[in-house]
Formats: sequence, structure tokens, C-alpha cells
Amino acid sequence: MKKVVIIGAGQMGRAVRKLLNPNKIEFLGFADNDSSKWTSLSVEGEAPESGSSGCESTAAPGVTGGDRVFSVKVGVDMNPDLIIISVMGDERARALKEQVRVCRFYGDILFLNELKDIFDIRSRCIMELAERVAGVDGAVAELGVYKGDTAMLLNGLFPSRPLYLFDTFQGFDERDIAAEQQGSPLHSELSLSHAKAGDFGDTSVEGVLSRMPYPDRCIVRKGYFPETASDLSDSEFAFVSIDPDLYEPALAGLRFFYDRLNAGGVIVLHDYNNTQFKGIKKAVAKFEEELAAAGQPPLKLVPLGDLHGSCVIVK
Repeated sequence: MKKVVIIGAGQMGRAVRKLLNPNKIEFLGFADNDSSKWTSLSVEGEAPESGSSGCESTAAPGVTGGDRVFSVKVGVDMNPDLIIISVMGDERARALKEQVRVCRFYGDILFLNELKDIFDIRSRCIMELAERVAGVDGAVAELGVYKGDTAMLLNGLFPSRPLYLFDTFQGFDERDIAAEQQGSPLHSELSLSHAKAGDFGDTSVEGVLSRMPYPDRCIVRKGYFPETASDLSDSEFAFVSIDPDLYEPALAGLRFFYDRLNAGGVIVLHDYNNTQFKGIKKAVAKFEEELAAAGQPPLKLVPLGDLHGSCVIVK
């Protein structure tokens, strides 16, 4: 068994932990520089001093921790065979590598950001699903386009079908952010996310279309959803990507697209098991309540094993 410590106890670290092979890996726990996340392995209230290396010992070494969280020094003192740095961003990852080396860890280090650039479970799944729905009639759509990574993939997979692109192209709308805060912006523990109005606004219609292999098949619907779909009540769909991050647009997307999805069609829903955007799972639960009230069966939902916790809904 290879002993592993994951640095970073946030969304990505938790997602990586779920992907570890239990037959080959002994997971020792999470290491994190945020002392508020530390559990029973840490000395209560003790954190590295400002400007320190972060290698001060905060607990007795050699104690395995399961899913517990401790300091980087404790993680190194456990003598793991491998440390996985689960943060995104090259600069943060390099800084954590330097911290680990200062703490005198000379074993193997795996960078999640590099691995993520090589292997993409969600995109591979979309490709396989595209083959599966080849015989299903209907258009293709994406709600939550951002810079067009998934839209570009869909456009290439379905070159003969119209691709509807729904996005504000100005970031999160204030109306949706209000729903995220549940009327209590001062109590973050009650919020569905820490999103702010305008987040993910660094995009444009022109920039997205410039990436499309078949831009003439793209139909851009810029603005607030579902207002931007008001004239599509009779439309039918075969493949839909829903990736708006937030509760209100995700619920609106399920309400609009599910009824218009032809039998055999699929919805790929991003962030379903994402702890950073908890509103997506809540939106699914609310939609299933509505289905039950209407006498319809629950969704045929299959969770994926990707880092963002996506799922597939089959009609």
C-alpha cells in the first residue's frame, strides 16, 4: 500500500480523495495551511506564525488521520510515499512544493493542476455520450458557457446540429447571487456559495465564437436565463450541458430543458457533487420534488467521478 497525503482540504482535495484506489492507497489525511480546518491531529489554536515556513510541528508525527486535516509539517512527519498538491494554479502549487521541501520531504510529489490538464473525465464522458445520442433527434444546448471550453467540444461533436449558447457573458447576475445568500449575506455558513455578482465575467460572445469549429451552427442567447429562451417553448433537444454554478439558473435549466429533452437524450449537469457550489444538488432535489408532485418518476441520474462532481441525467 502506498501512503498518501493530500495538500489542500478544499473542494479539489476532497474530489481527489474520492478518486484514490482503496486497494492500492492508504490515505493518511489532508494537510492544509488554514488552521481553522485542522481536526484532532492539530494542537487547538496553534498555527504557523506570520512569515514562517509553515513547518512548525503541530502534532505528534506518525499518527494516521483518515479524512482528518492537519498542518503541512504533520503531513510530512507521517512519512508518506506520495504527496498530492491539489490546488489549482501554478504559482500556488510551486509555493506549496517549496514549503514541503523546506519541511524536508524528498519523496514523490504529484501536481493536480498538471494531471487535470492531461486527463479530463468529464470531456471523455461527453464524447462517449455524444455517440450514444447520435440517433436522438433535437438540438444541442449549453447553459453557462463562460469561455466556451465545453461549447467548443459540443460544436465539434455535433457539427450538423444547432448549438444554443445561453449565458449572460457578463458573469453572475445579482438576482441569482441573492438566492445564493438565502437572504443572509452576513452568515456565510448559510450561503450556497461564496459567489459574487460579476464572477466569471471575463468572457465575450466574440471570444467564444472565435473558438468554435462550426460557428455558423451556434445560436447565441446573451442575457438572463430563462428569459433568453422565451421563444423556444416548442424546441426539442438531444444533448444539454447545464453549468451555471448557481441554484436559480440550474433549477431554471432543469425545468426548461428536461421536458424538451427527447427520449434517450441526456443532460450533463456540472457541480452536482461540488461542495463549492452547493446550490446545484439543492436544485436537483427541488426539481425532483416538483416531478413527484406532478406524478412523474425521479430523475435517472448517474454521478460522474470527475473533479467537479458532475452527473448525467438520462431521459
